[in-house]
Amino acid sequence: MNQSNVYRAVVTSLIAGALLMSVAGCSNSVTNVKTNAALLSQVQSKLAGVAPLVKASPVDLWWISPDGYSIINDNSPGVEAQFPGCVNDDSYYSMWKTNATKVITAVDEVMLANKFKVDSATNSSTNLSDDKHYDYIKAYFRGETKAVLAISPDCGSTMQTDNPVMYYSASFGYTNDYQKNYASQSPFLIDLKLKDVIVHIQKTDGEFRLLAVNYRRSGHATIVKRVDGKWTEVWSGQDLISCAVRDSNKIPLSMAPDCYQP
Repeated sequence: MNQSNVYRAVVTSLIAGALLMSVAGCSNSVTNVKTNAALLSQVQSKLAGVAPLVKASPVDLWWISPDGYSIINDNSPGVEAQFPGCVNDDSYYSMWKTNATKVITAVDEVMLANKFKVDSATNSSTNLSDDKHYDYIKAYFRGETKAVLAISPDCGSTMQTDNPVMYYSASFGYTNDYQKNYASQSPFLIDLKLKDVIVHIQKTDGEFRLLAVNYRRSGHATIVKRVDGKWTEVWSGQDLISCAVRDSNKIPLSMAPDCYQP
């Protein structure tokens, strides 16, 4: 075989190898999607055995990274279990605790059977009374998949009626997009030294970004600017920005069309 033929053989081998890796990667991705969809179906079926109402409902899955930053995974596939009658619960939250225990047992059975591990170091509550995450949280992981069970202690409703049915809610969801979301969100969190909060980019204009910064139950707006390769806070608040701050920092009108005069 002459040198030209050897070169073509090597190139052909490399291309074939790359194609095989690409096909394998796609195959694994498709397998993960199918496997996790089946997992969600199993969880929904288990929850239907302990809750009066269970329905498909996307979740915004909050995951704390090993370096302590909170990453939000919006619109993750999920289900919600509802327990009406919370207005009659006693001051010890007896009804909530009873239902929460049933939900945890049901979800644990599915997750452990599917070889998931519990992230007890960072993302999970230690017990039902642990209010570190506000809700009771139990987090699971397997490979690239992150999953979270969140049981809210709030007695509420999303029904748009005069006398809505009030209920306790438990949500379960999973994501395979954590690494992608970490890559896009962590630069803001790291540069601004923000922990225990999540960020969403609301608007973009040149070197400026308008961010929604949220804790578990509250939040505010922040305008940042890229300065010397890092995101730097220009303004933060829950009210209108002052015209003086907006104008002195040359914040684009698209970021803050309205302002107030002190």
